[in-house]
Amino acid sequence: MPEQATTTSPPTSSLLERLPGVAAWTLEVDSTEHLTPSMCRVRLRGEGLASLHYESGQDVMVNVPTDTDQNFRRRYSIRYLDPTEEVLTLDICLHGDGPGARWAAGAVPGSTVEIIGPRGKVTLDPDADWHIFAGDEAALPAFSSMLEALAPGARAIALFEVGGADEVVEVAVPDGADVTIEWLGREGAEPGRPELLTGALEAVPLPDGRGHAYLSAELRVTSALRAVLLGRGLGPGQLSPKPYWRRGVANAAHGEPPKD
Repeated sequence: MPEQATTTSPPTSSLLERLPGVAAWTLEVDSTEHLTPSMCRVRLRGEGLASLHYESGQDVMVNVPTDTDQNFRRRYSIRYLDPTEEVLTLDICLHGDGPGARWAAGAVPGSTVEIIGPRGKVTLDPDADWHIFAGDEAALPAFSSMLEALAPGARAIALFEVGGADEVVEVAVPDGADVTIEWLGREGAEPGRPELLTGALEAVPLPDGRGHAYLSAELRVTSALRAVLLGRGLGPGQLSPKPYWRRGVANAAHGEPPKD
């Protein structure tokens, strides 16, 4: 997943003026650990984090430190927030060799970073009778957070594409929730191809009632997943597609994959 961008992001002040409901914090790296070969957990600590109110599935925009004068921002889903200890946890996919991946892999405890948030409109549909999640590694932090936020009695199906068995992560499903998780290993195949996820999505039985689908992967894979579910009878209002990256193209300086 290429990540290197060629343009710089606007300053914090202009973003705060343009984005309603967000705030900025300067945080200190508290600790890091590798959860899997391609997933790094970064814990950030800072005064005032207790005022960061968010919904599962939302993210923060990180002003990624670099060795140049260029200013890159990358958006990372909020995995956990401990308001008492004022610690924010981000799980970051390390695909590619861009500024975000380099920062996460080499983040040093005690170093500082600026974040802006919360961001993002893809959150759990409170009116859905059931939920379905389909995505690759880049979607795991957001989807794991959303699955863990399900109410008792909620029903959900998750289809996760990963490199292999060593990329499987723990998801703490709430007691009383009916959740099925299927891990789809590429086993050496290139990421960013639709076959694994679309095949699984075409085959999975859909429950009765009104469902909602959350779809996040490579840009064209996400579009293919959307087409599968439209073909299976879900309406556009039941779908929340959110591409996280684009095959062969660097993300923009603000962290989003460019659209055609």
